[in-house]
Amino acid sequence: MRKIIGTILVLYALLLGFTLTLPFATTFGGAKVETVTVADPAACHGAIGFAPFAGFPQRCDVTWTTEDGKTTGTLYGQAVDGLTKGTRPPTSAVHQLGNYAFTAPIGNGQLMMACLAPPILFIGLHALSRRRRRRHHHGGGFDLDLDGDDDDDSDDGGDGGDD
Repeated sequence: MRKIIGTILVLYALLLGFTLTLPFATTFGGAKVETVTVADPAACHGAIGFAPFAGFPQRCDVTWTTEDGKTTGTLYGQAVDGLTKGTRPPTSAVHQLGNYAFTAPIGNGQLMMACLAPPILFIGLHALSRRRRRRHHHGGGFDLDLDGDDDDDSDDGGDGGDD
């Protein structure tokens, strides 16, 4: 049961990481997209599931312009909703990260889940990690057996009968 819950938490954290945390991080380090050029809006794909909390957002292969120049790649998020053929500024804030561009998360719920994705991932990984088993002694006393041997036959000068 622990492995199932750990796997579900890890997969959910990865989903949140891609749909919310990564777009949130691009708002701090990615270049702002100024214009988006769409060759064929019919080739854009709709959302899968209940994006962004439990699914993948809309995506479209486009060319965009930043202050660094033109880049061709995939645009993810709410900015895909209103895309039509031609060149236009995006309807919401979009930032570039490599060959990907993301619409920044909006609203308190999305920002909260973007920040909770890493802790959910660590909790899931902790659930998947192997539990350490503790060694229980039933004698009730304190045991200083450091070498791990539970043998009672030792050579510490007993009544040996070989005189």
